[in-house]
Amino acid sequence: RERIEARAKKQGSRWKRTPFLLSCTFLYFCMMSPLLITSKLCGGVSMACGGWGGGLVPILEQSIRVSVIVTLLGFLLGAFGDMNKTIGKALQGEDALITGGIFRFFRHPNYTGEVIGWISSCLAGFLAVAWKTLSSGTGGRVALWKSMAPYLLLSVMGATGISFVLATATTGLEFRQKEKYGDTKEYQDWIKKSWVGIKMDPAQKDSSSDEGESEGVKEAKS
Repeated sequence: RERIEARAKKQGSRWKRTPFLLSCTFLYFCMMSPLLITSKLCGGVSMACGGWGGGLVPILEQSIRVSVIVTLLGFLLGAFGDMNKTIGKALQGEDALITGGIFRFFRHPNYTGEVIGWISSCLAGFLAVAWKTLSSGTGGRVALWKSMAPYLLLSVMGATGISFVLATATTGLEFRQKEKYGDTKEYQDWIKKSWVGIKMDPAQKDSSSDEGESEGVKEAKS
């Protein structure tokens, strides 16, 4: 938090930060586009599990349910990771390396959970359009895809954009943890058993810029 405030002061007035804030706003709108699609096309679909048989339509309908469940599970993973880390830091100290709980399996569950959630949400949007197209008969299929195309494009942009931000944040955090705890046996054992999630090639991004840009967007989300 202190780093974000220092970075904001360095940028100057709010007017100078306006492009960054507007880009964040646009990204969030893109990320919410799948919800607009599913709420418009699947308003009458129940989450009660149905059968997979009977052709492509019920398969797509079931796939929508699965993608929505995976979306929720991804966000729950992220929330549980944040809670796990907060409790762990409170009990062990701010400088402690948290390796217990959900961190035993995911090195960065908050970032990994969000990536899973947003990508699955984007997939749900495409499945909803495909399901509605097939279930509504032969008439208006092309028109439906055309009307939903802008929202689908925004959905892809949102999922891609936030995945890039979170992968960059993961890469920066990996670098800082290795620098701080890399010589300890606890860290070396931990990275062998836990999944890092989605990250960028460290050579593609300077760690200092990773920290500023990624933390800036994460701060704007909180």
